[in-house]
Amino acid sequence: MRDRAFRTGRISGSPLFRTARAFTTGLAVVATVATAATVLTAAPAAASGNTVYLDCSRSIDGTGSPGHPYTTVASVNARTFHPGDTLAIASGTTCHGTLAPKGSGTAAAPITIVPYGTGDAPVIDADGAENALHLTNQDHWRIGAIKLTNPASGTAQRQGLLIESTDGRTHSGFDVDGLIVDKVAGETDKAAHATAFAMSACIRTGASGPDSLLADVHVHGTSVGNCGGGGIKVRVGTVNTRLGQRVHVDHNTISAVGGDGIIVSYAESPMIEYNTAADLGTGAYPWTGGNFAGIWVLGDHDATIQKNVVHGSIMSAFDSEAFDCDWGNTGTCTVQYNFSRDNAGGLFLDCDGCGTVGGATEVVRYNVSQNDCRMVSGGSGGWSSLRFYNNVVYCTGRRLDVTVPANSILENNVWVASEDSRLPTGSGVSWQWNVFQGVPRPTANGIEGDPQFVDPGTGGDTLGSAGG
Repeated sequence: MRDRAFRTGRISGSPLFRTARAFTTGLAVVATVATAATVLTAAPAAASGNTVYLDCSRSIDGTGSPGHPYTTVASVNARTFHPGDTLAIASGTTCHGTLAPKGSGTAAAPITIVPYGTGDAPVIDADGAENALHLTNQDHWRIGAIKLTNPASGTAQRQGLLIESTDGRTHSGFDVDGLIVDKVAGETDKAAHATAFAMSACIRTGASGPDSLLADVHVHGTSVGNCGGGGIKVRVGTVNTRLGQRVHVDHNTISAVGGDGIIVSYAESPMIEYNTAADLGTGAYPWTGGNFAGIWVLGDHDATIQKNVVHGSIMSAFDSEAFDCDWGNTGTCTVQYNFSRDNAGGLFLDCDGCGTVGGATEVVRYNVSQNDCRMVSGGSGGWSSLRFYNNVVYCTGRRLDVTVPANSILENNVWVASEDSRLPTGSGVSWQWNVFQGVPRPTANGIEGDPQFVDPGTGGDTLGSAGG
C-alpha cells in the first residue's frame, strides 16, 4: 500500500516535478534584490536621537548638520553616536576609507545608518583596507541600503562589512537590511591562506576570545557579489559549547563570489532561509584553492537551512556541494524545502568527521535537486546519522556518486540517473520505498519505473521555478 500511495498521491501534482506537494505549497518565490538602493527622497525624520549627515561630494567639512554635513568618514569616525541617533549618507556620492563609527544604541533605540536624497546608493569605498564598515564591541545598530566596496590589485583578508565581539562580552542587536556589497578583494585561496580565506567575505560577523559572543544578528534583503572568500559568513560564538543566540539569515542574494555562499557557525538554532546563492567560485575575485560550499553550518545546535536556491557552483578541490552539515553540529541539522541545480560538487555534504565531532542527526527532506548528482559523507570518525526522505534527485543520463554515513535511512525519495550508478549499502544503511528510474535498486525494496515527471530538468533560478 505504501508504494501505491507514493506513486498516486505523495509524489504528484507539480507541473515540473510531480513531487511532494509540501515542497511547493506555501513557499514564497525568492525575491530578487535590486542592485540599486531604495533611498529616501527627503532627509530622514528625526528619531529619538540626533541625525548626523555625511556628504562626501562637498568640499568643505562641516559639523554634520543638514546644511553643513561632514565630508569624510574620518569626521564621522571621530564622533560617538548615542541611542536613537541616525547616520544619513547622501545618495549618489562616494566616500573613501573605512567607516568605523563609535557608540552603541539600545534595543528600544538603535543607531541607524541610511541613505538620504535621491539617486544611487551611497558608496563607502575602503580602497583596499581590511574592511569598508567596521563595528567592534558595540550594540544595536541597523545598517540600511548603502553600498560597500573594497577593491584592490591583489587579494588578502578583507570584508565589506565586519561586525565583531572581541572583549569577552555578548554584544547584540545587529540588523543588516538591504545592504549592497560589491567587489571586495578578499582572500581566494583557502589551501594556502586558510585563516585569511575564512575571514574574507562580503559580510562577516565574528566572535573571538574567551566568552565573546554576538546575539540578535539579522542579515536580510542584501545583495552581495564579487567578493573573494565568500558572500555572508556569520560567526557568533567561539566553540560549539558556547553559542550565540537568535541568528536569522534570509532573503539575501549572493552571486559570483570567490568562495562560500553562506556560513553560520557557533549559533543556537540559527535559521537560514529564502536565500539565493549563484555561480559560487566565480566573479571579480574567483576561487583559487581549497574548498567551499553553497550554504552550510558549523558548530551549531539545531540549525535549519530551508527554502533556499543554490545553483551554478564551480568545482573546488573536493566540496562545492549546495548544502553542508559540517563538523561540530549537535542536535538536528535540518535541510528542507530547498532547490538546487548544476552545482559541480552535487547536492549534500556530511562532514561531521572533518573536525570536532558533533554527532548531529542530519535531516534532509523535501528538497528538489536537478543535475546535482553527488552526495558525500566526508572525513573520518563522524558520529552523525542521516535521515534522507521525500527528496527528488534528478540526474537523467548522469551517474550518481553517493556516499552516506554508516547510520542512514533513505526513504520515499525519487532517484533518476544513469544505469551505471551504484547506491551505497551496508548494515546500517536502510533503503525504504524509494523510486528508481535508470538507477539499479540497491536492495530489493523500492520501485523501478518512470515517476512520470512533467517537464523535468527545466528548473531555473528560483524556488517557484521548481514547480514549473
